[in-house]
Amino acid sequence: MKLCLKNEKALLVMGIIFALSGQTSEAALLGTDLSVKTVFQQTAVSSVNTIGFLTTAHVVEPGVEFSSLAATEVINPTLGLHVVDVAINAGDNFLDINFDNVSPAHFVSAFLNGYVFTFDSIVAAEITGATIDTSVTTLGLVPTDLAFSGNQLIVNVEGLSFNTSTFARINLTSVGGPAPVPVPAAAWLFASGLLGLLTMKGRRIV
Repeated sequence: MKLCLKNEKALLVMGIIFALSGQTSEAALLGTDLSVKTVFQQTAVSSVNTIGFLTTAHVVEPGVEFSSLAATEVINPTLGLHVVDVAINAGDNFLDINFDNVSPAHFVSAFLNGYVFTFDSIVAAEITGATIDTSVTTLGLVPTDLAFSGNQLIVNVEGLSFNTSTFARINLTSVGGPAPVPVPAAAWLFASGLLGLLTMKGRRIV
């Protein structure tokens, strides 16, 4: 009987710890504004040209925030470049770039040719990096194609080929994973009470 009580106590303690540790938060995009624009820079010393208008959307799920990015953008008459018509979806902690709308081609080679994502300042302060989800990404991105500058994430796709089945997912990371949320005092009191009752129960059983 004592062995059973010890096991019961251990299970209860583990359950309480799990429940309390589950009350966490992480850098999340849902409910915030996200902006994106496409940029082109021929060489490291060239000026940066914005190929398309800065477009902003409120991040919600389900839903695709930028279903046809090129629809709001223009051809640059100087460079003769045009924006590739991609769809961009933002989740709580990831960005998807989908090429369903395109015809097979490749991005022009340059020092910088890609997308600039601008996050809300509060969310940006929590984001520490970005990684390519290689389990689903078919666009030829490598880690050096991603870079943070202030509250912006730059995704450099220069020279990469694409077709209608091309897809890219970028996962956003935060310091040490989820950041703990202060646990309400009532939760600790409830946990202490449960442990106390179980201890008293153990003492009464011979």
